[in-house]
Amino acid sequence: MPGGAHGTGRRPRAPGRGAGSLANVTPPPAGHPPLSLRAVLTTRLGHLVVAMLTVELLAGMQIYINQTVLPLLATELHARSHYGLVTAAAQVPAFLTMPLGGAMLARWRADRLMTALTALLCAGAVMGAMAPGIGVYVAGEVLRGLAAGALATVTMGVLVAGLPDQWRRLFLAVGSATWVVSSLLGPAYAATIASLWGWRWALVAYVPLLVVARLLMAREIRGLRVEDEGGKAPWSAALALAGGVGLIGALPGGSAWFWPGCGLGAAAALWACTRVFPAGTLRLRPGRRAAIAALAWVCMAYFALDFLVAPGAHDVLGLGAGAIGWALTAAGVCWSVVAMWCGATPARAPVTYMLRTAGGAGCFLTGGLLMAAAFADALPWWWLHVGFSVAGLGMGLTHQDTLIRCVSQPGPDGPDDGISQARAATAVTVASAAGGATLGTAVTAFVAPTDAGVEGPRLVGAVIALSLMLGATALLTRRAAGR
Repeated sequence: MPGGAHGTGRRPRAPGRGAGSLANVTPPPAGHPPLSLRAVLTTRLGHLVVAMLTVELLAGMQIYINQTVLPLLATELHARSHYGLVTAAAQVPAFLTMPLGGAMLARWRADRLMTALTALLCAGAVMGAMAPGIGVYVAGEVLRGLAAGALATVTMGVLVAGLPDQWRRLFLAVGSATWVVSSLLGPAYAATIASLWGWRWALVAYVPLLVVARLLMAREIRGLRVEDEGGKAPWSAALALAGGVGLIGALPGGSAWFWPGCGLGAAAALWACTRVFPAGTLRLRPGRRAAIAALAWVCMAYFALDFLVAPGAHDVLGLGAGAIGWALTAAGVCWSVVAMWCGATPARAPVTYMLRTAGGAGCFLTGGLLMAAAFADALPWWWLHVGFSVAGLGMGLTHQDTLIRCVSQPGPDGPDDGISQARAATAVTVASAAGGATLGTAVTAFVAPTDAGVEGPRLVGAVIALSLMLGATALLTRRAAGR
């Protein structure tokens, strides 16, 4: 299902995000109020859930906001040859600080830590909005990414240690639904504010509400303690992944060093994945290992395609913020609605799962080719919206059930596959984020090699290649089904 990492990267938030850093938590005290509407409105626990859902909504909106204003800020700051750098700016530092979240929670009180990190995140947002040039904007994104990476784990600690099971299920269920709302509000907000006051205000106008929600969370979790498992954080993998993505983002698409840098960066990211994925994942061992590989593949290709929509629509088709926002909204709604249905009726039988993912692969191919035709001016511009929406349907049919297979333990009658819950959560987190960050950064740099912006032929070729990659997902999900 779609989800947020509070600015850490792309949309999926796996259940248990950050759990690789958190093993034992201080259990919530007994005597929590039973779940009811009155309890939600009148108790501290209810206020905490409402604040967390508000943060989840704003996290989803922020992703759409950043995508909508990206071509606007790149044009004003004369940085259209640096789409890859801007894409990587917030993700690289987030990969560095995610492993620190558990250690921070073990050392400092959760409420004080959340307040400090929120201040750092806001400082990064303000710096980006006031940036006179691309260098200052990237510095602001780095600050925001550093805070957001640690906040993802802090929020996970609050979810695990601060909510009873019934309330936790409520948050996860309603949190999924907030992504339908954020996919509607985010692009509309960004397009409206950017049209009225400019893209700079769009980056910060919502920040006061985020601060209020974070401070309310901090107040309600005062005294909460989360224990770290004491294991060694995967620093080598984090550094390799951050360094690989950063290297790709730092090289313009027209540079002679671009392709060697992409090769080196991709190799570093792949090595990092081998350090956190269960053994046998890259060999597509049937079962959960193949499911993790399928999740990594589909997220890598889809989010790379997603990265191309806004700059391509602006630079090649000449669309404004409003039209770009509607393209992002349509795909987000299609993904969210189908994912909610798949979550309510999971494909437990292998045949059902393969049928759904085959349908998803068909949607990927059809939608991607329609997008390519629109970018090539073979179809009217609005076919971009149709094609991306169809691709969103494919993501809804594929992502949710694959994610469920990744995090679900084998049944009591099946053999133990040797993947612990913490290892599964860590693998899903990396699978959801690493590939999209790596390939997405590369393709956005490739399609815009100069300050003239995105070049049509490069864009069409990249969209077709990504569509074919997405179509191949059905072959991987067959192995995930155990076939």
